[in-house]
Amino acid sequence: MRKHICLKWIFLLSIIALIDAGSKAQAQSNTVPKKQITINNAWIRPSVKDGNTAIYFTISNTGDKPDTLIDAQSNRAEIVEVHESYQMPNDRIGMRQVKSIVINPKSKIEFKPGGYHVMVLGVYKDYKIGDEFNFVLVFKRAGKLKLQAAVKDLN
Repeated sequence: MRKHICLKWIFLLSIIALIDAGSKAQAQSNTVPKKQITINNAWIRPSVKDGNTAIYFTISNTGDKPDTLIDAQSNRAEIVEVHESYQMPNDRIGMRQVKSIVINPKSKIEFKPGGYHVMVLGVYKDYKIGDEFNFVLVFKRAGKLKLQAAVKDLN
């Protein structure tokens, strides 16, 4: 009888191990090595305490699968959001938050004035030329990637 119970436990533990291994393999197939998504040429405009500014950079995807930017984060301001500029009537430019941006395989997306950018609203201290600040970009597949932006003037 003991041998029968012991074999049942071994069988049950084997099934659990197989299920666990399968779920880990599935999770790994849904991720992208972080080195396939890179962030370059990051800079941020100057701002005064409680003011607003924007971060600009280039995202490159060297992988074979698309990834999606889904969030931007920082403890350096009240609000950090991914935005895009768009054409409004009467030749005016507006800005609006976007929920996600797909970065296709073997491609780049430039975040620049008049296009995509990360808005930093209600900064907690002055952002002076020469300062550097850390931010985080969150991707659906690659996860959280650190971004260091130097404060520069537009000129």
